[in-house]
Amino acid sequence: MAQINPLITSVEEQFIVGESDFSYFEQNAYRLEGCAILFCREGEAEVMVDQCQGRLQRDTTVLLLPGSYLLFLDRSEDFRALYCTFSRDLFLEAAFRLDPGFFEAVHRHPISTPPQRIVDGTNIWFQMMAYNYRDRQNIYRNTIVKNRLQNVLLEIYDKMQRLASKASSNETTSRQTELFQRFAALVHEYCSQEREVSFYADRLCISTRYLSTIVRSVAHTSAKEFIDRSVMLEIRMMLRSTDLSVQEIAYRLKFPDQSYLGRFFKKHAGESPTEYRNARRG
Repeated sequence: MAQINPLITSVEEQFIVGESDFSYFEQNAYRLEGCAILFCREGEAEVMVDQCQGRLQRDTTVLLLPGSYLLFLDRSEDFRALYCTFSRDLFLEAAFRLDPGFFEAVHRHPISTPPQRIVDGTNIWFQMMAYNYRDRQNIYRNTIVKNRLQNVLLEIYDKMQRLASKASSNETTSRQTELFQRFAALVHEYCSQEREVSFYADRLCISTRYLSTIVRSVAHTSAKEFIDRSVMLEIRMMLRSTDLSVQEIAYRLKFPDQSYLGRFFKKHAGESPTEYRNARRG
């Protein structure tokens, strides 16, 4: 039976509530159009959300913003998670009160295991969303859902701000963290076109050496490796989700030619783009 992507909305279905084993995303990177909230109920899984890798287990929550990449590296046979996915338009209406700090914070920490009182609240929120999803005759259905989404986003932001205020760090560390966050946001925006560390250093008005030092300190990897991982997610998404040829993907991502992209992909994935695509479509 063909795997189905549970996180896709439509004009008719602006939000969807359900439960899934998320097998669709195993070893296949997918870029979200809208927003989604995942709540693990049983089993375990290792996932990547953009550049953030983490372990999902019971009560782990994942918040996926529009444009985020989702990839399951592995999952147990009994893995199940509740999910609520929203269209991009519904999310933008709900998120209009949030400042850029919220989006930066979520991109840094999309995966969390909250304390029990928050878990209890999450269970109740999903129950209410499931009720709204079934109540299709309610003429105010989308408005109610938008307000519920806005409420949970504000709750998440509040908890993030409280945790940040308790964290102690010196001025140098704070400055480096801020620069790393800006670098990560730039990579998320430009990696499909720009792969050189110098481009990002110039945008941040710092030297490439200083940027490399910051990334190594905060992310424990080199700036180039960080960029390349984002590029690989982009290529995987195109191979999985489009019918573009490898040559067309190379053109869109500004690789010199198809062969160059093939060598780049095989270096990082251990297989050619064609092998990757065929294995995932078989």
